[in-house]
Amino acid sequence: PQNRKDVSEYLDILQDPISQTTLAIDNDTLIGDQKYNIEDNVANFTSNDTNSEEWKKLNSQFLNYHKSLSVYTLLNSAPINNYLSMESEIGSMKNIKVLDVGGGTGHTHVSFFQFPETIDYYLLDPNLRLLHDQFIRLYPKLSYLKMGHILANAEFLPIKDNSFDVVLNISAIDHLDDYKKFISEAYRVLKPGGKFLVSSHLDVPKLGEDQTKVKSKIFSSSFWERVSRYLYYKKYAVGSDDHTLHLEDGKPIEEALLESSFSIKKEEVFKRYFYFVAEKIAE
Repeated sequence: PQNRKDVSEYLDILQDPISQTTLAIDNDTLIGDQKYNIEDNVANFTSNDTNSEEWKKLNSQFLNYHKSLSVYTLLNSAPINNYLSMESEIGSMKNIKVLDVGGGTGHTHVSFFQFPETIDYYLLDPNLRLLHDQFIRLYPKLSYLKMGHILANAEFLPIKDNSFDVVLNISAIDHLDDYKKFISEAYRVLKPGGKFLVSSHLDVPKLGEDQTKVKSKIFSSSFWERVSRYLYYKKYAVGSDDHTLHLEDGKPIEEALLESSFSIKKEEVFKRYFYFVAEKIAE
């Protein structure tokens, strides 16, 4: 599992996600207007059950899908992660407090940031997804750098106002129950002048493929991985589409950012992906 901070170390930034009241710790329980369990240094706020039934169904499909991912998938996504890190200019930042919403396993701590030892990193996700050995082999710093680990819904962040320098949401906005509510929450928990990076893929056709290369692809490792994954999908009835949001361009995200009073500092569409770097206007 992740190398986690004790919840008591960051109790000062936590609050009840529904009532916004201050929390206290009693043994393995966070107490506010409601009680929330702490297990293995993971603060669990998902007992609120605020998500829709449709989201729960899609999330179940999403988790089954991710069980099929392999080392090839991780390596294939690394160039995109590196590109976002460099082009957003957030990956080179130091001495900041970061909330990674929808961060899955939390490997972004070291795969995205160039100076992870200086990053006060917090993973927030509604699902408990542990680090596979492949992550440790690729990013050995994950074995000793500590993170805060919080289970919660993006639409109801259990975080006090003005707590973070940076909020990340990478390849997750299209899996949320209410992306507009999340964006407003991201604005709330950022410090004035704080940065928000949101990025994901677009539902647009792939670029034309050179048919002369198709035959060679049949004998490639990626081809056989796709065959294996297809068989897994059939066995476990993984849905072909587990997304709650389908984007042909970044316009809906741009509009939601502006509605929440963000100032957009940088944006780009590249290949079949997009990103926005937005800033909370200093008061």
